[in-house]
Amino acid sequence: MPSHLTTPVDLATSSPFALGGSVVTIDPAGTVLANGVVYCHGGSIVAVQARSAAPPGGFEHVPIVASGGTIFPGLIELHNHLPYDVIGLWQVPKTYGNRDQWSGASTPDYHRLITGPMAVLGSAPDVVAAVVRFVELRCLLGGTTTSQGVTLSSDAGIIKHFRGLVRNVEKTDDKELPAAATHIADVEAKDAAKFMARISSGKKMILHLSEGTDQAAHDHFAALQVSPNNWAITDNLIGIHCVALKDPDFAVLAAHGGAMVWSPLSNLLLYGQTANIAAARSHNVPIALGSDWAPSGSKNLLGELKVARLSAASVKAGIADAELVAMATTTPAKLLGWDGHLGSLEAGKRADLLVVAGTAGDPYARLIEATEADISLVVINGIPRVATPALMTKIGITTGPTEAITVGGKQRLLNLVDPNADPAIEALTAAEAIARLATALADLPNHKASPKLTLNKREARLAVQGLVNNRQSPRPHLPLHGKPTGPNLPSTRTLTAARAAVAAARPLPALTLGPLTAVDDPGFYDAIANEMNLPPAIKASLATYRRPQNGHK
Repeated sequence: MPSHLTTPVDLATSSPFALGGSVVTIDPAGTVLANGVVYCHGGSIVAVQARSAAPPGGFEHVPIVASGGTIFPGLIELHNHLPYDVIGLWQVPKTYGNRDQWSGASTPDYHRLITGPMAVLGSAPDVVAAVVRFVELRCLLGGTTTSQGVTLSSDAGIIKHFRGLVRNVEKTDDKELPAAATHIADVEAKDAAKFMARISSGKKMILHLSEGTDQAAHDHFAALQVSPNNWAITDNLIGIHCVALKDPDFAVLAAHGGAMVWSPLSNLLLYGQTANIAAARSHNVPIALGSDWAPSGSKNLLGELKVARLSAASVKAGIADAELVAMATTTPAKLLGWDGHLGSLEAGKRADLLVVAGTAGDPYARLIEATEADISLVVINGIPRVATPALMTKIGITTGPTEAITVGGKQRLLNLVDPNADPAIEALTAAEAIARLATALADLPNHKASPKLTLNKREARLAVQGLVNNRQSPRPHLPLHGKPTGPNLPSTRTLTAARAAVAAARPLPALTLGPLTAVDDPGFYDAIANEMNLPPAIKASLATYRRPQNGHK
């Protein structure tokens, strides 16, 4: 475990502070301190101990700040198509068998409401900066401190990963936190030998796998068997979705060290069922959580925890709340190889944490049942990024001004200052980003012509999946019986069809930018209630989190 004196590569530092409350460490022993203190300095945790214990050296004169709540590690998300989180929930029109069926040209509403608008937003540099700021705020307000990144691409490849406040699994700028890949080169995606070499290279690969319920979706997994006794699976492969996998498939995945990312809400909305989580657990497949994206997923990882609990209960999977919380903390940290630095509250680890108001009852249930209005503090690398005014003042901010925002009728302060962030984003306030995005979405009907989608090597745009051929694929395409598997193969034919579908979706409708949080968005719960593939029991349970218009629930 690293020394607490280690300076993170991203240079974010913090003044010493001591935060008191009920502390859920999620360490190997499952330690919960009913009256504990987390001591932090320089971006790291110095000590986690009972309040009655003597403070560690250097903290003798540092006052203990009463959080008034329960302290957890920051949430780690391993799958989210973040740029799309500016789009509202899509009313899925039918039950699909695999991804090709809903993302193809035969689903015009998908292109009219999702890919078409994103093509427009992704073509305007000032709007792209607003997208990055907005989607990061959605993460932060839900307690997520690590997620995937937002990228610019050209037809020659990926140009850059934006650097913001939330840790990015694809570009960490930190030698102690090795970056993971979420795309694979086209040539490696299609060739079994090259794919095997790639996932044996030591770098974690978070790739889509078996998205759907039909034979085509299952063939995507079956194609990983490159010979009778040889599977293209290693402990570097983290499969996203895995909905079509059967019990024997999970046995194979586990035997070769593979893991999975579970996105239950998106799976249920699109396919009417989610991954066989009971089978995955019976074979000890490591499971992390991801909210996927806003068009068919939760607003954030806090929301996805609720759906995961409801989904597991509906199939009698018997998942304890503590295990669900581990899927958003310690498990993803281990899968990334970051468990020596993140995922739990222990001395020497990075000071990424969140506070949920209150201490009564089971602490794990407290987190799962919390809304964004219950999150009173979010800290990344020792820097408070979201806090109540009282906590922001008591912890002390020296890096610059804060910005006020209301969450569920409660005031929060945002600390968005980070000189190491991308300049276009660092200069943008939350209010400016929201106004810029709201204007761009309302103005969509005025974009009469399709935006330029074929780029030269020097041009870049937001990496809108399926519209820009950046020579990368988010999934393998290994052949089975001589036929490539996996949806949306990146080819001239499929790109031409996708771009034609976007062009045919004109004129685009004016869209309304939804609130940053679920607690402030009754329309989100109204949309959930109208989703045809979501089981009624899950709809009813989620509806209990809908905040009344006249006050907080």
